[in-house]
Amino acid sequence: MSSLLRRNKVFFLTFFLLGLLLRWYFLHWHFLFEGDSLIYGDLAKNWILSGIYGLADSGQVTPVDIRMPGYPAFLAACFGVFGLEHYGAVVRVQVVIDLITCFVIAAAARRLWSDSAAKIAFVLAALCPFTANYTATPLPETLSISAAGVAVFFALRAVQKMRAAPSWDVAHSFAIGDWIECGLAIAFGIYLRPDGGVLLISIGLYLLWLAVSQNDAEFLRTGVLLGVISLLPLAPWAIRNWRTLHQVEPLSPFYAQMPSEYVPKGFNRWTKTWVVDFISVMNVEWNVSSEGPGEAVDVTAIPPRAYDSAEERGRTQRLFQQYNATLILTPEMDRQFAELATERIRAHPVRYYVLLPLARLADMWMRPRTEMLNLELNWWKWEDVPQESLISLALALFDVFYVAAAILSLCRKLPGGVLLWLFILCRSVLLATLPNPEPRYTLECFPALLMLAGAGLARKPFHHGVGRPPN
Repeated sequence: MSSLLRRNKVFFLTFFLLGLLLRWYFLHWHFLFEGDSLIYGDLAKNWILSGIYGLADSGQVTPVDIRMPGYPAFLAACFGVFGLEHYGAVVRVQVVIDLITCFVIAAAARRLWSDSAAKIAFVLAALCPFTANYTATPLPETLSISAAGVAVFFALRAVQKMRAAPSWDVAHSFAIGDWIECGLAIAFGIYLRPDGGVLLISIGLYLLWLAVSQNDAEFLRTGVLLGVISLLPLAPWAIRNWRTLHQVEPLSPFYAQMPSEYVPKGFNRWTKTWVVDFISVMNVEWNVSSEGPGEAVDVTAIPPRAYDSAEERGRTQRLFQQYNATLILTPEMDRQFAELATERIRAHPVRYYVLLPLARLADMWMRPRTEMLNLELNWWKWEDVPQESLISLALALFDVFYVAAAILSLCRKLPGGVLLWLFILCRSVLLATLPNPEPRYTLECFPALLMLAGAGLARKPFHHGVGRPPN
């Protein structure tokens, strides 16, 4: 990769600066600090000031495990260097990290296919508005994307070394350092978000496939080694939760709830019987609270697919009238929502278990991704905001282009391409099970997607085989 950079200094410098300009635009016009950012910031500040990883409530800091400590640790480090709650410095550091990730993506695309693939992947990554957008908000997405990119790169390099080596001993000595780097990157990704472990599962499945297809058990031993390296760093967090919160929790709670917080599982299950798009999450799911005052739900914003009959519509609307009166979802309301969910699932099991998960997944992958921009989320209502709708449509087409370019790589035999597609598939399967289709959940797949897109759009492969490219 170093020789490619030297031979194409002007090319890489030009698109590096264009990528920097794009991220500067998002920082200047679309900086966003709300919601989860407030929680992460509070965790980091309390960690620094009181030494307690927790949230402030009535002047007291309560220990919690509702978020993994990776991103608060990053914020705390930035606060220590640049000043407490200096979020302007945080997002600028994220810009640097995101641009470095572009070079990692290019290096991986070069290993997949060619120098041309590396250059194309770099352009796609540097000018990607969806990853650049998230550098402008204090959320773990930028670091999660980087961790996934680094882990995939070292996994690709390690596997290529192992498959090209004349013997296992040689392969092991060549690749051990790469597997350690890969495992540490996965561990960091899990510390940022618990779903970062999907990458470990994907690589594990790939190594299992190699072990079976090549009849070589050493790939299984490598998988065990990778698992130990990736999961062992989680021990301090698990021990802390046991000692401080007196519970077995190696990650963070699935619903990110406080230790004593009531989780409305019946309501959540009901939403999964009809929610397919992000606008429904904004209008309904995020408004409902089972602990403190939430926000009123406009029942007219609930689409007709949420009801199978007039009787069901009436029951549902009466429940929301009760909720809007107090802005608290009680256990009795939750029980009634659970009954509605059970009836709907029993009547249409294929819709619930197959069609709706696929629809949510399609929405996460293909929508314009304007949730962090100053644009109307109802982008299809052209008569209200025609200019914003046009921008949203352009972003949606841009998103489709990335996916289509990656699909083109299926026509080529890429050394390690199966690993990247496995990661995208495994993460997509997980996302299809969630009740809230948030487009940002697919961003961790973008390093793999951009690597594949670079290979799919490039023309000439290496002529020396599928082994390690020359430096």
